[in-house]
Amino acid sequence: MASKYVLKEAKDEKDMDVIMDVIWAANYTPYDPIAQIIFPVLGYTPEDRAASITEAKQRFWSQHLADPASHWFYVVELESGKAVGCCQWQIFTANPFAKGSGRIEAPWWPEGEYRGFCEDILNQVYLPRKSWMQKPFLALNWMAVLPTHRRRGIGSLLMNAGITRADDLNLECWMESSGMGKPLYEIFGFKPISTIQFDTERTNASDVWRRCEHDLIPPTITTMWRPKGGLWTVNGRTVEGPWEADPEDIKKGGIRI
Repeated sequence: MASKYVLKEAKDEKDMDVIMDVIWAANYTPYDPIAQIIFPVLGYTPEDRAASITEAKQRFWSQHLADPASHWFYVVELESGKAVGCCQWQIFTANPFAKGSGRIEAPWWPEGEYRGFCEDILNQVYLPRKSWMQKPFLALNWMAVLPTHRRRGIGSLLMNAGITRADDLNLECWMESSGMGKPLYEIFGFKPISTIQFDTERTNASDVWRRCEHDLIPPTITTMWRPKGGLWTVNGRTVEGPWEADPEDIKKGGIRI
């Protein structure tokens, strides 16, 4: 596999453009409603789709530059020279929520019920992370592989990019996983912690809100956690999750709540 693919880290805006093309292709085969939440196509023409892709590329590059924890990786197929997979790892060497987490907003949507609905979904997705990971850790935020290149070891290259760094830094890892990605993540020592049950109930909901419920609620999302070093059992004791203790605490005989 090493002779067929090479892992690279994004260094400039052109790299991000390539990465976003992979994400768009991957999230529409099969279609994942989270794609429309993050990348709304505000119209029905090819021009509307192209405008959304352009906006997404600019937005994600700006977010990457503004976030010192952000590391984007992509895999290039040597024979064709094209990017075939990508991921984002965030490396937090301090508690990212020390000053509070605030509410996630979605300014890429116009003001209105669609935007409010998408913000509600995103805040529910990230609530467990904010609650349990108030500490240094690595987060996997995106993972995408072209449909034509799945099951070829590309996801493993992308996973190793973060797992190796996590183990070097002796840090825990976190992610919010789709059903399709879950088996891969389990191979790398992640275990399910909880599933997110989206609450979109609203008294006297409008027709727009009901349409959002029909079109935009993602399939089951599972929160997944990996302890330091991927060690789930230390000195005969099993670590259940981030709310209990990590291996270092167990070795010291202490419990962190």
